[in-house]
Amino acid sequence: MRKTLLTLVTFSCLFLLSSNKSDEGIFPLSELKNIDLKKAGLRMEPIALYNPNGVSLVDAIVRVGGCTGSFVSHDGLLVTNHHCAFGFVAAISTVQNNYIKDGFLAKTRLQESPAKGLVCKITASYTDVSDMVLQGTQSTNDPANRLQVIGSNIKSITEVENKKNPGLQCEISEMFTGKTYVLFRYRLLKDVRVVYVPARSIGEYGGERDNWIWPRHSGDFAFLRAYVAPDGSTAEYNEKNVPFKPAKHLNINIKGINENDFVFVLGYPGRTFRNQPASFYKYHEQYMLKYVSDLYDGQINQMEMLSKNNDSLQIKYAGKIKSLANTTKNYKGKLQGFRRVGLTAKKFEEEAQMQTYIMADPNLKTRFGEVVPSINKLYDEIIKLAPRNLFYDYVYNVAPTLQFAAAINNFKTYYNTLKNKEEKAKWLSVQIPKLKVIFQRLYAQMDEAAEKPLLLNMMQNVYAYNKDNEVLTVTTFYKKYAEPAVRKKQIDKLYSNTKLDDAKLMLKLLADSSDAIFKINDDLIDLAGSLNKEMNKYDEDDRARESKLNGLLSLYADAKNAYKQKQFIPDANATLRFTYGYVKGYYPNDGEWNKPFTTLSGVIEKEDGKEFELLQVIKDLYAAKDYGNLIHPALNDLPVNFLYNLDTTGGNSGSPVLDADGSLVGVNFDRAYTATINDYAWNEAYSRSVGVDIRYVLWILKKVAKAQHVLDEMGV
Repeated sequence: MRKTLLTLVTFSCLFLLSSNKSDEGIFPLSELKNIDLKKAGLRMEPIALYNPNGVSLVDAIVRVGGCTGSFVSHDGLLVTNHHCAFGFVAAISTVQNNYIKDGFLAKTRLQESPAKGLVCKITASYTDVSDMVLQGTQSTNDPANRLQVIGSNIKSITEVENKKNPGLQCEISEMFTGKTYVLFRYRLLKDVRVVYVPARSIGEYGGERDNWIWPRHSGDFAFLRAYVAPDGSTAEYNEKNVPFKPAKHLNINIKGINENDFVFVLGYPGRTFRNQPASFYKYHEQYMLKYVSDLYDGQINQMEMLSKNNDSLQIKYAGKIKSLANTTKNYKGKLQGFRRVGLTAKKFEEEAQMQTYIMADPNLKTRFGEVVPSINKLYDEIIKLAPRNLFYDYVYNVAPTLQFAAAINNFKTYYNTLKNKEEKAKWLSVQIPKLKVIFQRLYAQMDEAAEKPLLLNMMQNVYAYNKDNEVLTVTTFYKKYAEPAVRKKQIDKLYSNTKLDDAKLMLKLLADSSDAIFKINDDLIDLAGSLNKEMNKYDEDDRARESKLNGLLSLYADAKNAYKQKQFIPDANATLRFTYGYVKGYYPNDGEWNKPFTTLSGVIEKEDGKEFELLQVIKDLYAAKDYGNLIHPALNDLPVNFLYNLDTTGGNSGSPVLDADGSLVGVNFDRAYTATINDYAWNEAYSRSVGVDIRYVLWILKKVAKAQHVLDEMGV
């Protein structure tokens, strides 16, 4: 992995971190030099873990869509989670070939099925570009102008980098808001194919009942393969493509790990919010988390009702339900964590102490005295308007047909501002293909039966808000159609009369880069246009607040550094990170000890033929005690899942769990329910992550799937 060797001063802690695992840590790679990994328990040389100037372990790590994976062979074979590959298996499933239920195995490479739409990324290099991004911001006191300058700089830097690196995708990630920016260069893999996904009864044993719960007994793993063009360049799917040759792939430790062993994870964690101010926590606890959780519950209930006793609809909705259910349970866990820890109150108390410290020092008072009060004032406005703005944020998520109508309206509105035919023709030639892409993405999601009741419910809820949160479009609709039955009839009419779900017509209109799509008379487009007009008006206010917050949060980080007398690890942001710790159980509740391993015996004990359904072959193998040479000596059983006190979050799904020698011992897939709060705060007492033990993976491959060719390829 060739990297620009950096000393990212803004990332660095002031003190060498010891092996005392009592603090959080989702570390950027630049931070590894500040951790005493040998003292912590690492046996391999740190340079073999991360070498800025050569090949190292990090070259085996790949971002798999919104998850993580790792290469386990020299022919592009990679392991990730079952739930990360689930949507791609759902896409190729039918009632006749239900790969969701039965699993999928390609016995030859010719049988490997394209994971359509999946793009994998490998971090090729990175550079601190903070000075370049912030250039010109010092000469302006206007928050909106400052944010505009930052955005313009990011765009121009990215454009230059993408031209200089045609085989890479270059992105700038904000590490600290308004303060620190890093340019990442990614190698893209656009031809990725499904190799093996276990049966659903293995991959998500216990379904939603056990999701985010310990003890777990899930075989949440899957195997994919990355392909490239014959010349090694990135290419879309083509039969002539060849397996990608990674610079590094992981070795497998078939002996696994034991309690208290040192382990570490490399991956692409999504988002954490630990450096945010207390008012941000208040907004999430009191508004955002509950709103989204309730909304997703409604979507799930609607799809489950529609698909009851309908195999085809169950397959159609499976991926969506799984995704929504995962999020809503996660958010409920976060809310429990907020209340249990009293997190928001603690953040406000910490800020009050910081403010007292700042106000006692004349220099600090001049620089930072108004930072926290100004942030709180802005969040008071955000919280006051939260019900209305959350409606705007999610109404198109609930109603994809309305979202497409809104897209057409937005394009049409801008088109009508253009003055001459030449300008319009040029604009259409560029924008109509983009609108076509939007339609193709949304068409698969459009579903009249699912959308209508959810849209009506959202409108009913927003109509009940106070005047500060009025959505005028909804108010007007309710005044015109006062009776519930009449409103329902009108929504039914909007959907039955719309042409937007006619794929043949839409693709025809979008094929010739003309303005034909804007000449459709459609009441759903008119409704979306009314909503757009309101949203655009309020977006200006939101952008103004965002601009002010951007500058204030930069100062907030400096104020916090001055108060704490140290720098901070940047929040996770889907860039490559490292975290370490130990295999450990914990006390989730008073007097309740959870051991760090579960076993095949526990899998058998949970079976009930319903939520916990088992394949007969697993029961037969268990009865015969046919574990191969994969038994855990201390457990006298086949290990299935295990716990560790690492600092992980969303996006770490599929991350490799590695032992002290850098060998693969598990695949990270979940957190315990008490650890869903990790996005906001990590604590050794209650933060536990969950991985599927590599011995269970190998056993399933050999004994259940009969996939010896996959084991052979991994050198097992």
